[in-house]
Amino acid sequence: MRSLVLAECVLAVALSPARAADIEANKELYRHYIDDLWNKKDPTAPDRYLSPDYVEHNTNLPPGLDGRKRFVATVLRAFPDYHAEILEVVAEGNRVVARVQFTGTNDGPYEGRPPTHNKLSFTTADFFRIADGKIAEHWDVVNVLPRMIALGQIQPPASVPK
Repeated sequence: MRSLVLAECVLAVALSPARAADIEANKELYRHYIDDLWNKKDPTAPDRYLSPDYVEHNTNLPPGLDGRKRFVATVLRAFPDYHAEILEVVAEGNRVVARVQFTGTNDGPYEGRPPTHNKLSFTTADFFRIADGKIAEHWDVVNVLPRMIALGQIQPPASVPK
């Protein structure tokens, strides 16, 4: 019994650096994906970073890899200066979670509406599952209020008197 416990401890210690390296690789994969996609505006980024069977869990976005490419093209046409700033990235196992600040100017039509030429700034919390060195799944929580105000979909709240 002691031999089995000792063997498990040795194996756990031996695998720890490999797991740490995988976690760091997953975080770097995510960082490169965001930079190439949104900041360098590379339309081939989804093909390089997303799994062919990529699953999008946000029901407001088109599904799959092709859906992601269509969404990105639409956003970049509407917001030519779109930019993503990664505020924080954490990872464990095959999961990566990030907090991101997105900015841009609505200089093109978006969601059937004419451009507002308003500046856009909103944050997201994005959750990813990595498999075989690619992003396989995505979930998110989006702070939609600032985006809806910038796009003219709702009026900004009235200022609160002091």
